[in-house]
Amino acid sequence: MNTTLQNGFKLLELLAASGSEVSVTELSAQAALPPSNVCRLLKTLLQTGYVEQSAETRRYRISLKVLNLANARLVNLDFRRIGRPFAMQLAESLQAPTFLSQPLQGRSIIVDVAYPLGLVEDAGIVVGNIHSVFHSACGKICAAYATDEERARIFDELAAEGSPEPRKTRLAELAQIREKGLAIRDEDGILAIAAPLFQAGGRFCGALGAFLKRETVLDEHAVQELKRIAEALSFGLGYPLSQ
Repeated sequence: MNTTLQNGFKLLELLAASGSEVSVTELSAQAALPPSNVCRLLKTLLQTGYVEQSAETRRYRISLKVLNLANARLVNLDFRRIGRPFAMQLAESLQAPTFLSQPLQGRSIIVDVAYPLGLVEDAGIVVGNIHSVFHSACGKICAAYATDEERARIFDELAAEGSPEPRKTRLAELAQIREKGLAIRDEDGILAIAAPLFQAGGRFCGALGAFLKRETVLDEHAVQELKRIAEALSFGLGYPLSQ
């Protein structure tokens, strides 16, 4: 792997995560790279327009140019184009926000959000957000259908972040999710459900989820409606109903 390229992307990710201006010293500490390396990488990122530098503070922030990349990908994403009507149908049926997510190295990234008519949008559900692995329904779905290598990396990353997960218990939970075709998040006053989506050949390609009202008790209607629409969407993506 090209380490220079890898480190450049690492800086972009750190700048994006900070949401504010960051100094070379701070980036150096966060990326575990020498300040001289960070300066060289930032110079290249400045020249390409993906990073901006404040004339007053001399600190750095990620530029809006990255939106060009994201928008170009979303516009040409068949999964999103085909899936949106189904997400909207589920939103109206459950009178709740719904979202489509796709796997990203075993994690779940939101690619579209739908709301029932009259419901105020929830700023916490944003396209491009990456779900928590074990504290979101879509996150659990994507982890359940991840490769063994991706799951092992996720556990290692969570442990490195200071959030070690009980592997044996979590692996059993993920196996149950694959068996039932359903993931549930019911904690901290939040109730969310999600189902897997498949393409031709039975290839897992994402999840359809719903963020139910606070203090809602999960009923069979919501589960069956989610599964029904997820199955219809999978068919639209090329997965035969008979499989």
